[in-house]
Amino acid sequence: MQITVDSTGVIHFKGNLVVSTIENVHSTLESLLERSSRVVTLDLSGVNEIDIAGLQLLYSLKMTFETDGALRIRAFSPTIGDILGASGFGIALKEALP
Repeated sequence: MQITVDSTGVIHFKGNLVVSTIENVHSTLESLLERSSRVVTLDLSGVNEIDIAGLQLLYSLKMTFETDGALRIRAFSPTIGDILGASGFGIALKEALP
């Protein structure tokens, strides 16, 4: 999983957001989020695959920023959109989704 931040502060993911990458993603995000504003925008359009660990990470981020900020998901692929819908996480993340 590759994670980059563009000049506007949007965090871009490229690769698979699955249990085998989640520890690395979490540690990378932790250091990025310490320096970020309270409104975090994610671009998941480069995510090819997501599993329950990835969905739980997104929900955890939403809950972290819910009280004093906001999490926004700017984009995701149709496949990820289908998984969000089928899993029920689309409802849990509805405030963050485009």
